[in-house]
This record gives sequence, structure tokens and C-alpha cells, in this order.
Amino acid sequence: MFDYRGEDGRELVRDSLDLVNYAYHGLFAGERERYEADGYISTSFLEGAYSVLWVGDGEVRNEDAIADVTAAGWTVLTASDLGLSEDRTNEYDTFSGITDQFKNAQADVLAKYDENGNLVQIGFAIRGTTGPIEELAEDTIGDVLDFLEFLTKNPNYTQEAFSDVLEAIRDLAVANGLDGSDILVTGHSLGGGATTNLAETADQFLDGFYVDANYIALAAHYVAEDGVSVLDNGAEVFSYNLENDPVPSVIDGQIPYILGTSREYEFSTDNIVLFNDLYNGPIFAAGAPLVNVLAWSAHLDHAYYHSFERIIESEFYDEMTRDSLIIVADLSDATRDYTWVGDIDLAFFDTGHHGDSAYILGGKYDDLLRGNDEGDSIEGFGGDDYLKGEGGDDRLLGGDGDDRIKGGSGDDRIWDGAGADELEGNWGEDVFIMARDGDTDRIEDFNEGKDLIDLSEWGVTSTSDIVIQNTSFWSVRVRYEDEILDVVSDSVFSWLTLESNDFIFA
Repeated sequence: MFDYRGEDGRELVRDSLDLVNYAYHGLFAGERERYEADGYISTSFLEGAYSVLWVGDGEVRNEDAIADVTAAGWTVLTASDLGLSEDRTNEYDTFSGITDQFKNAQADVLAKYDENGNLVQIGFAIRGTTGPIEELAEDTIGDVLDFLEFLTKNPNYTQEAFSDVLEAIRDLAVANGLDGSDILVTGHSLGGGATTNLAETADQFLDGFYVDANYIALAAHYVAEDGVSVLDNGAEVFSYNLENDPVPSVIDGQIPYILGTSREYEFSTDNIVLFNDLYNGPIFAAGAPLVNVLAWSAHLDHAYYHSFERIIESEFYDEMTRDSLIIVADLSDATRDYTWVGDIDLAFFDTGHHGDSAYILGGKYDDLLRGNDEGDSIEGFGGDDYLKGEGGDDRLLGGDGDDRIKGGSGDDRIWDGAGADELEGNWGEDVFIMARDGDTDRIEDFNEGKDLIDLSEWGVTSTSDIVIQNTSFWSVRVRYEDEILDVVSDSVFSWLTLESNDFIFA
């Protein structure tokens, strides 16, 4: 789903996330940890605001941000590195807009070098709304006013704000044998819209050098040319958006969608739901309009980091597309034990996909994951998860941990994964695929003559490799080396005898 210019773009998106995280210079440091522990409650909101406004140490936070982006392989470039006057940046080497109109615009320039010290990539990261801790209120107000530029007929925000920086980046690239395709332009929120805006104006300056740049936008508020991926000038844009983030695509063709938009665009992901503490409740009952302040909980950059990691780690990733419906669990410790994650029917808003086949992804914690009536693909990852397929022909993958996995009324495929797992197929012709993990697993309702047990991963080639022993009238224990599988019949009135036609072998 992250393919870009016909190639695997996962590393570009990861680079984008790293650069965007740096561009905030630690402003939201600690927010992820606060959320995972406490959720979105009044005290956690107040703690976050207090941390930013009153106890924020900009210098310390910036040092931590530099450490993170350096660990990701990037080096911060200064004004002098680009041949520009040192007064073009603040104390954190961040460039501000060069014009009075866009003086609050901010961007950072970073570089990647190979093992021989050769420059191989340049990143241009445009900050979203907000400024340095020391100038937070003033800069944020200025950024909000900058949004008006995107309501004009031909917005030119990025080029006007950073014309000298963009020229200096071009000169540095050319001097080191690089071209536009070695430049990554990225940003989040206002910065995501600015990324898109630079792409649509790339042919209008510097002899079109930036037409071939890589444009990866996060939560882009601005849509160019009706949301196509490849623009008329040849530049290509990819925007990573979350469906329940109110900001993406709120400005399209001079039209501000203040009350939200459910339109889908070629250049963006539009059906990824971040299932956080607020999603399954009245906060999102009417969707995610821009005026719903609490819905902005899905807009924070850590939400994008989390969802990206879950998606690219999924066993189902290779079949996902930009149009796939993906539900990513992002519950806190406060709600995870009792909240089922899935594609829910919002009370006052039609998402357009409720009941469709979905990818439902858990995480490292103990998740409750549930499908709908169509065939869903559900993955628990780590933790002791409970997966329920419900209707349809589902695929359920437990992952690591001691999981409980329950199919439904369809023909399900159930992977137990590592750990001591408890499996139920329920109705239908189900296939239980057993991992080689050395743990004792259990199938609760085996329907002899319909269900199958796949022992391929055990390396079993025939029934002669395994020991099958009846432990009761309706239950059997299957052994192979250090693997144990207890199988219980779906009926206590029939003698359970497993034979070769009940198995799939390697």
C-alpha cells in the first residue's frame, strides 16, 4: 500500500515519519507514553499541556530529537552547510519563511551519507502548525493564518516561504552529483499540505528540478488536482492519512470542508482507522469534522508512527492497497481490557465501509479484536489476544502470546502462532494451521470430515510421523517431538478418531 513511483515506498514513508518527528523538535515528547498509560482523560490532556507550556525545555527536547533522527541515519544541515546566512535559522537550525507573509513557516534540512561519507539523500521537512516552545502561541497563530493561502486560486506557500532554501538544496545536490529524485520533501498537517503544494508548483521554478523529488505527505490538509497521485507537471505525491483524523483533505479546490469529508483520493490512504480510546464512543459518533477538537487525537504524529509500524509488520501487508480498509488497535491501558476493536457502525455518520471486509490489527498488548459479517483478516501480533471472526470466511492470526481465537459462521483459516493457544472454528469448514513453537495448543470444536489441521509448519509428512492418542471419548492428543495439540470434537456424542484425511502435511 505504500508503493510510490512503482516501487516499494516503505522506507520513504519511514524516513518521512522520522523527519516529521524531528521537525517538531520534541514539542510533544512524552505524549505517547502518557496516552498508553492513562488514555485520553482530562488529567492526561492537562498534563500534556502543562508539559509543553510550562515545563518544556526547548534545548533538552531538541537534543533528544537530534539523537532520535541521528539514530535513524540523518544529519541536520545548518544554514552555513547550505551556503546561507546564519540568521536564516533559529538556535535549532530551523529555517523560517523568508517573506513577511509566511515568516512563521518553518522547515528543517537534513542529509544522509553513505559509509564513505558521500551525500546520498537530502530531506526537506516542513513543520506543521505550532512553533518552538519559546514562541508557541505567536507562531501557532501565524501558522493558522497561513492556511488562508491554501484557499486562494493558485496557492504558492512553500515556494514563497523557502525559495532560498530550496535553491540552496538544489545547488548542494547538484554539486554532489545528485538530482531531484534524491530529495525527500515531507511534512505533517500544514506541512503535509505544503508538501503537496510544492509538488504542484515544482515545474515553475529552478528549471523544474523539484518535479522529480519524492513527495511524502502526512495528514495533508490540502488536495491538489482533485487528489490524483501524478500531477499534470509529472510530480508524484503520496499522502499517508488516517480516516478519523479531521485534518486530511479539508481543503480541496478552494473549498474548506469544516464539517468533514468522506471523499477518497488516489494520492492518499483514506480508509485507515486508528481505533483509539475515543473512537468507540460519542466523540466520533458524527465522524471526524474539523471542529471536533477531541477528534484531533488521531492527528498527532505518534498516531501515524504507531499505525505505520502495525501495517508494515502485518503478515497481510503485501496484499494491502491504498484503498484497503484497515483498523489499527490503539487503545490505552485504561480501556484495552474491555473494548473490542473492529469496524464499528458510527451512530450519526456513514463511513461507507461498515460491514466490508477489513484488516484488523492488534499490537504488543492483550487485544480484543472482532470482525463483522464479511471475510476479515485479523492479526493479534504480541500479547494474549482474543480474536473473533464472526461471519464470513475469515483469516485469523494469533501471533505471539497465549491467544484465544474463535472463527464464526464461515470457512475460516486460523493460525495459532507462538504460545499456548485455544482455537475454535465454530461453523463452516475450517483449517487450523499450527505453528512449531513447543507449546501445548488446543482445538475446542473440531468437526471431523469438514475441518482440517495443517501440520506443515511442524514438518510432518504423514500420520506415521505423529502419535495420536485418545484422551477421552471425544478428545485426542496429537504429539510430534516437543509439539502437543489437544483436539476436542464438536460433538460429545461421536467418537473422535483423527486420520490422514483430517490433516494437511508438509
